[in-house]
Amino acid sequence: MYDYIKGNISEISPTEVIVECCGIGYSIMISLQTYDILKACSEAKIFIYHYIREDDEQFYGFATKDERELFKLLISVSVVTHTMLVNGNHLSSI
Repeated sequence: MYDYIKGNISEISPTEVIVECCGIGYSIMISLQTYDILKACSEAKIFIYHYIREDDEQFYGFATKDERELFKLLISVSVVTHTMLVNGNHLSSI
């Protein structure tokens, strides 16, 4: 399991950041809360949740471990999806 990825921010948008580490660009889905923290940064340490299914693989990134732990707790509820949490809501407001 990955705990975090640390490197230079190559691109950033409200839903995604690309972090370059050792010549590899990692595409990481982020929350609006994480975006607000990272948008002015050139480097970042992003805590990772690695989502793997037979037809999909995705990194979800968070500025803090607490935000990641809340995400893990919320996705354990069957009606809450990864995309709902990252694309539409601040995790701190839930």
